[in-house]
Order: sequence, then C-alpha cells, then structure tokens
Amino acid sequence: TKYASEISFNTSQAVATLAATTTVSAIGSTTATSGGNITYNGGATVTVSGVVWSTTSTPTIALSTKTTNGAANGVYTSTITGLTPGTLYYVRSYAINSVGTGYCAHISFRTGIRSLPTLTTTTAISTITATTAVSGGNVTSSGNDLLTAKGICWSTSSIPSNQDISLLSTKTSNGTATGTYVSSLTGLTPSTLYYVRAYATNSVGTVYGNEL
Repeated sequence: TKYASEISFNTSQAVATLAATTTVSAIGSTTATSGGNITYNGGATVTVSGVVWSTTSTPTIALSTKTTNGAANGVYTSTITGLTPGTLYYVRSYAINSVGTGYCAHISFRTGIRSLPTLTTTTAISTITATTAVSGGNVTSSGNDLLTAKGICWSTSSIPSNQDISLLSTKTSNGTATGTYVSSLTGLTPSTLYYVRAYATNSVGTVYGNEL
C-alpha cells in the first residue's frame, strides 16, 4: 500500500448542546434555583453558561434576565433572583461559544406568595432563677420570604398578638433560620410575674406564639 502526503481538516463547529434544564427547586417568593448540563461544547470553548428567565415563553439572553456562570462543561447550578411573588416564569439553560448561543427547552414555575411566618408554639419556661429563665419557639415556615428576626419577648404585662415588636426592648434575637430555637431571658427582677411570647418576623410582619 502506498499513501499520498497527509493533510488535515477541522469539522464544522456548532453551538453547544445542552441536556434538559434542571428542575426548578428552592422556590421562594423572589428566588429559585435551576441550572443546566452542557453535554457537548460544539467543538468550540464555552465562554458563558447559565439560565435565562422571563414571564413569556422561550426567553433569550438578548431580551430576558439571566445568570452568568462562566465557562463550563457538564452540570452547573444557577440561582435565580429578583422575582415577583405569585408569578409564572419560564426558564431555560443556555451556553455560549464562538459560534453562538445554544438553548435547552424551557420549563415553567410559579413563585410563592409572601405571608406571615408560621410559629407553632412558645416553649415552656424552664431553668427559672431570680433573674433569668429559658424559653424558645418553633418556626415551621418562613412564609415564602426571608426571616429577618426570631426569638422571644417578655414583659410584666400581657403582650398583645398585634404588638409592634420594635417597641419591645426586652427580647432576644435568635437568627433567621426556621426550626426550633432556645432563648434565654435575662435581667429579670426577683419575685416578679412575667409574660413571654415567641415571635418571628419577615417583610410581611411579625407573628407571635402562645403567651406563657
């Protein structure tokens, strides 16, 4: 067998190929999570990838809001922000190379509607001393919003359920996560009757647990 001299060639490049847009999760009133999977870069380096979303179907990067996840191959995750509560959105993954932009089919999701947090109970008072005690609460839902504060509040008079928490100086702040928490009452006066309530606050307002 004889061979001629060797020459080389490149096959045509194409836009990147993506698998299905990642199912939307962690849906809140203003945020959500999605992503994509670049299965083939089209024979050219992917320079930008992410997800693009809109209130109209088939969103594009030219007309809609998007995330920028940088160059990527394979699976990636994107955080969608700045959404409007109670709104239907369409989202799809994209990837850009030197040829152009490749898109996946869009999927849809609806953001949650903000409401007050759900606070199931005020924890029974324990470890009572002359000047301190322990209580707490259990926030089971943030109300499709970010908690801004939670804790317990106390007073020598009954605390109404519509009390403006900012007017109460005797309270604790136990972070912004949901779930069970424990709080310490301090600076109490000996032999004094106190009223205690758990509370949780988001942008809608403050909810209180049962009074003890």
